[in-house]
Parts: sequence; C-alpha cells; structure tokens
Amino acid sequence: MRSFWSLSLQRQLAIAIALLLVPVFAAAIWSGTSTYRERAVELGDQTRLVAYMTATDIGRDLTYLDGAGASLVGNPSVQTLDRAVSEDLFHRVTAGHQIIACIDLVRRSGDLVSRSVATTGFDLPDLGHDWANGVFRTGARVVSPLYTAASGMRYVVLGYPVRDGAQHVVGALGFFVDLGTLQNSLAAIPVPEGSVITVADGDGRILARSRDAERYIGQLLPPELRPAASDREPADHVGLDGVRRMYGEARVENGPWIVSVGIPMTLAVNRAATLWARSFAILGFGLVGWLIVAFGLSRRLANSLTHLETAAQRIGAGDFTPVERRPMPTREFAELQDAFDLMLRRFNDTRTMLDSQMGEERRMREALQSLQRQVIRQERLAAVGQLVSGVAHEINNPLQAILGFAELLQMQADVPDSVKDDLRLIQKESARACNIIRNLAMFARQQPGEAAPVRLTDVINSVAELRQRRLESEQIELRVEDRSTQYVSAVLTELQQVLLNFVVNAEQAILASGRLPGRITIRSRDLDGRVLLEVEDTGPGISTDNEAKLFQPFFTTKPVGQGTGLGLSISYGIIDSLGGRIGYRNAPAGGAVFYFDLPAANAEAA
Repeated sequence: MRSFWSLSLQRQLAIAIALLLVPVFAAAIWSGTSTYRERAVELGDQTRLVAYMTATDIGRDLTYLDGAGASLVGNPSVQTLDRAVSEDLFHRVTAGHQIIACIDLVRRSGDLVSRSVATTGFDLPDLGHDWANGVFRTGARVVSPLYTAASGMRYVVLGYPVRDGAQHVVGALGFFVDLGTLQNSLAAIPVPEGSVITVADGDGRILARSRDAERYIGQLLPPELRPAASDREPADHVGLDGVRRMYGEARVENGPWIVSVGIPMTLAVNRAATLWARSFAILGFGLVGWLIVAFGLSRRLANSLTHLETAAQRIGAGDFTPVERRPMPTREFAELQDAFDLMLRRFNDTRTMLDSQMGEERRMREALQSLQRQVIRQERLAAVGQLVSGVAHEINNPLQAILGFAELLQMQADVPDSVKDDLRLIQKESARACNIIRNLAMFARQQPGEAAPVRLTDVINSVAELRQRRLESEQIELRVEDRSTQYVSAVLTELQQVLLNFVVNAEQAILASGRLPGRITIRSRDLDGRVLLEVEDTGPGISTDNEAKLFQPFFTTKPVGQGTGLGLSISYGIIDSLGGRIGYRNAPAGGAVFYFDLPAANAEAA
C-alpha cells in the first residue's frame, strides 16, 4: 500500500479505476443471479397461491355436493328406495347443478333404482357396480377414479351410503360429476402465458388440465409431480409437454385430488436478462462519471488536511468514534492519522472493558436470583410431596377399615337389599378413594400407575354419581352428553381425578359468581381417532390475563385458603403422561370450557 502512494497521481488514478471495475462487474453479475433466484422463489410462491386458491374452489364445490348428497340420503323417500319420488328429487337437484351430469340410486344388490340424467348426450352404460361396491364395502363416501363415457365425456362419481331407519346401508347414491365444467374453470383462471394447471387423483392420473386437455387427460403425471405423502415445496421440473416450469401444488380438502400449477421458468430468465442489460448500461455511464471524478482527486491534499482537522475538532467535542481511515498523500499525514486512531482505539477498548465488567456483574446477579427462585420452588415441591405421602398413608388405614366392614355387612343375610345397595356404594367409593390415595402416593414418589383400557362413560358416571346430590343442593344442574364409544388407555382413577377437578372448579366458579341457578355440562365424543371430553359451566369464565397461567403449579384465582393451585397442574401432568392434550377456551354463553382428549385405544386390546 505504501508503494502505491509513492506513484504518480496519474498512475494512482489508473489503478484506482481498474480496481473499481472489478467489484462493479461482480456486483452486476451477482445482482442478475440473485434476481433470477428471487424471481424463481416468487414463481414458486405464485404457483402455490394459485394451486391453493384452485384447490379451495374445488373443495368448496365438493363440500356443496356433499351437502346435497347428505340432504338426499337423509330423505325418507330415498332411504326407502322409492323410485318415483327419488327420481323427482334427482331432477330438481340436477336442474340446479351444472356440474352434476347424472344421479344414480343403486340397491345393495346392485340393481339400479332410479337415474336422473342432466347433461345432453350423456350415454353412460350401467356402471353403478364399480363405485357402488366401494360404498357398500366402506359404508362411507367414496370418490371413483376417472371414467369416460361413450360420447367422450369424462367424469368421476361421488358415492354416498343410503341408510334405513336402523342405520343399515341399503343403497348407494352416486353423483356423476362432469369434469368438463372443471376443465372450463381451470381455463378461466388468469395465469402467465405458457402456464398450466392440472388436477390429478391420488394415483397421479390427470383429471383436468388447462392446456392441451384432450391430449393429456387420463395420463399419469411424471413421478416428481405425483402426490407425495406430505406437502412439497415448489420446484422446477420438465412437464409432460417438455416445458420446464416451476410447479407448486395443493391438496383438495374434501377429495383425494391434488392441484398442480406450473409457470414457465423463462419468466425468471427474462427478468434476470433484463436486469443484466440494465446493470451494464448503468456501468457504462458510471465509467464516464468516474473519469470526471478522477480529475477532482488532484485536490486530495486539501481534502486530507480538512479531514484530519475535522477529526481533531470532533475528538475535542467529546465524540470518540473511530477515525475514518483515508489514504494520506504524505508520511507525516499518515502518521498523524495513525496517532489519532491509536488513541481512540485505546480509549474505546478501556470503555468496552468497563462495560463488559458491569454486564458480567449484572448477569451474575440475575443468575443468582434465578437459582434462588429455583431452590424455593424445589423446596416447595418437595414439601408438597412429603405432605401428600403422609396424608395418603394416614387416610388409607381408616378407608381400608370402612371397605372391610362394608364387605362384611353385605354378607349378612338379614340386611335389607336397599341397605346392601348403599353398602355397595360405600364399598365402591371407598375403593375409589383408596385408588386415588395410592395414585397420590405414586405422584409424590413420581411413579406412574399402570394404564388399562378405559371408557369415558365409566369415568363420567362415577363422577356424576359422586357430585350429583351436592350440585342439586346448590341449584346447579349437572347435564351429561356422553357420545363416546371408543376406549382409551389410561388409569381410571386418574381420569376420575381430572374430571373431578374440572367439575369442582366449575362448581366453585358458579357459586363465587352468584349466577344461580347454574349448569355444568359434561360432553364426550369420538373425534378422528381420539376421544374428547369437555366440561362447560355457566360461570364468569377466565380473564385473558390468567389464561396463560391456568396449568402452572400453585396458581389459583380462588381466595386465600380456598385453593392450592395444584388441581389443574396435576391434571395437566396426568393427561400429558398419557399422550393427550388438555386446554381451555371460552364458552359461547360466556362461561368456561375445560377439555382434554386422548388417543383412542385399540379395540382388540380393549
């Protein structure tokens, strides 16, 4: 660098201009390449958006058809396979739905009950068995593969089970969906020139295509574009027509179909080429400007002196930011600039060391406070565990005595049946109390119980039996809506403890708010391979500030002395250990809804 400043001014200018050209050219090339990549990412986002919107529109149509199918299969005339009435209903439906080319009603034996053809030239032979067999086999809605009528019309069939009053599948209702309508809607979607929109089934067979439909419908997509197990990021591939495009895809929510949108990669290439041309044009004008600026470098001596003078004034005013390094024309100026820079660096290093020392002290203080809080929390949890273990031991002995005497009294012949029923209830609840006490002791020792197949119906009945009278005396109605049929793998007493926590909290919330008479509703149902239980009350609900802290240990909204803050925390630990989910939401009427769901157990294991 020192030899550079020993050269003549003309040579310095020539070298400086040559060196400046290198990064400018590199920047122009980098800018074009970055633009191409950015444009490719934009195309990917655009393909994904168009695919999602198209899939949403198709899913909306399928949802509408599912609604029409549900209305028809729920009609008594269709359920009884009444030919005349069902044909009249089918004519009304096809008259208002352009997408439905035909509606068939097929008996379980395979005989055609009635048919309504809406599309002119729909010369479909009797192929009801192909799709109807799938309906009879699964007892649910089926979507057929691609069919082609003799006239060349392409369609798929949406099949729905028809059930009688005893919920037996007695027939199958089929909507023959005209894919020509879907084809027209794809062609109307505004996309860039050369783009293609494809709808394919789960096997990758093309059902509709916005370009060259007659040529490609019925063919299989390339392996890289066929439906995958999970959603894929947009990527560029060569399509069936040999054009390289950026492809994005989206799945149709209500059908086993996938929408693929491809936009030509030439759009990204053209964008990058345009930027390169513009950049090199700007570079040409920049060279001219540099030549003009070069003549001004003759004033570098005056400028260097002004720079050092300004730095000295800034330091005198208390601004200790580093000196801007500039090439100096002489050794004296260079040494003076080095002296300024060394002084400022030493000063700033000292100040940085002080700031670092203060920051380290602050971090140590915060770490100490955090450790103190952890020690307090651990001591509190240890005390609770010891207390639970001691109480469980002390209560278990009298409960065993109650249980034993209840069994002995039941064996006496002169005891009336009504008394025996009460004794059996005492025995049942004493046994449940023993199980809960054992689980409390296990919780204190952090040892889980053994899970077994459990029905939520048994859990709900036991808790309802325990709290029914108490709630009635407090003018609170206990309503049970039990619709679950599947088993879960859990400890019965643990689930009773969770549900009892929910019910007691709901009861206390209603009483504290004074909203009497009140109501507590316990609901259960099966949902997508899981079993859900909800407890809804008519109390005041939970404030927004407290929602995030509901399941934390020792947090309670109850007055001092009326709550420990451990009920929901223990419930959270029980449900989480069983692989379930527990939570809270606001009720539509303003109360609170606490819920949990668990994976359904294997029916054979149950």
